[in-house]
Amino acid sequence: MTPVMLMMAIRDFLKAELNDDAATIPAVHLGALPSKTSANRDDPVFPLIIIRPMEGDSDNSESRAKVKLLFGTQSEDDSGFIDVLNLMERVRILLMRQRIVDKKFRIEPDWKWKFLEDQPEPQWICQAETTWTFPQIRQEVKYL
Repeated sequence: MTPVMLMMAIRDFLKAELNDDAATIPAVHLGALPSKTSANRDDPVFPLIIIRPMEGDSDNSESRAKVKLLFGTQSEDDSGFIDVLNLMERVRILLMRQRIVDKKFRIEPDWKWKFLEDQPEPQWICQAETTWTFPQIRQEVKYL
């Protein structure tokens, strides 16, 4: 199990779960927004979720990774901050109900979120820090 596999599993889970939701479906990206090309220049950017690795460690029993989830929405009215907080809460509820993604990756219950002080209105951004555990790689080659 690798951090890249973890990020892809989170992305696939969110795409599947949020696709079944009646609300607006956010785009889910790994690491950052995709580069603008002629093929995607007219695609809507918001709402969005960016899955970004932060740090990790491992010991003899398991590996851990901290993953930042960035949430973004766009709104022309004064209550736009509510949209981004609602999107973040929808994702938190989905992940905490499931707890295990792709039968390998377990989210820990500690969920830290932050609403950024300076907002690039009419876009609204907030972030959540999550901690995940997954199985440690086992030695397969026997040594003498």
